[in-house]
Amino acid sequence: MPRFFRPYPVRYRTNQPAACARRQPHAAQPVWRLLPLLSAALALFLLTGCGAPGPAATPTPTKTPKPPATATAVPATATPLPLPTDTPVATATPVPTDTPLPTATPAPTDTSVPPTSTPVRPTNTPRPRAVPPTNTPAPPPVADPCAGIGGDGCKFKVRGGPGFQDNGGGELKMQLAFVHSGVDGGQPQGDYRIRLFKDGQPVPGPENVLSTALTANQGPLGKYNWEFAIPAGQLPGGNVGGSYSMHVLDGNRERDSRDFTFTLGNNQGFVWILWDQS
Repeated sequence: MPRFFRPYPVRYRTNQPAACARRQPHAAQPVWRLLPLLSAALALFLLTGCGAPGPAATPTPTKTPKPPATATAVPATATPLPLPTDTPVATATPVPTDTPLPTATPAPTDTSVPPTSTPVRPTNTPRPRAVPPTNTPAPPPVADPCAGIGGDGCKFKVRGGPGFQDNGGGELKMQLAFVHSGVDGGQPQGDYRIRLFKDGQPVPGPENVLSTALTANQGPLGKYNWEFAIPAGQLPGGNVGGSYSMHVLDGNRERDSRDFTFTLGNNQGFVWILWDQS
């Protein structure tokens, strides 16, 4: 310590009694003890305020203490948020287990049947091809024999019969009636005849016999006004049995009906037919 700061005992007078001075030993302090303090304050003042200008002192930031984190209680009923799931990792392919070895096939026992030969494989039979149906032309329609007839055309149609009767087959006998049912309930018509065919061949004679008018006779199968008979030997084939076809001719020997067919047996030589003009 410098010499001028050397402490010397200083005594102060006081009017207080000695008892009080003893009870307050530190009431009066010497001035020299305050000098170091004053000098330090003066030096600090000179350095901070009165010295050369310099950079301002940067205040040191103080750290603000963070409030302690408090755990927030999650309510029990809260729905858990879905967490983003990573792309599923491919699972490892299970290693195949060892395939069990096939059991040994028991050897066939010896039999008395000899081994059969190896079957022959069937050959590939070609499938039949479907043949498209050919367009078969329809047969031409049968020409109407009455289409080209002038006048009143084909007037007569079969209205009764045919009736057949056995006569032994010695001859062909035919009784026909040519009537007009629109006149007097069936008036007999005269001057009509027929053209007859047996098995496609003409029978001679019927087209030369004419019917009688206004009168009719009673036969075994019905009334008639035209009658014709021919021995079986004069018929095609020499017998009465066969297929027949006939049509009516008028007084001018022109067709007056369509064809009418029938079949006779060897003994059925009697035929009755009624032709009606209406």
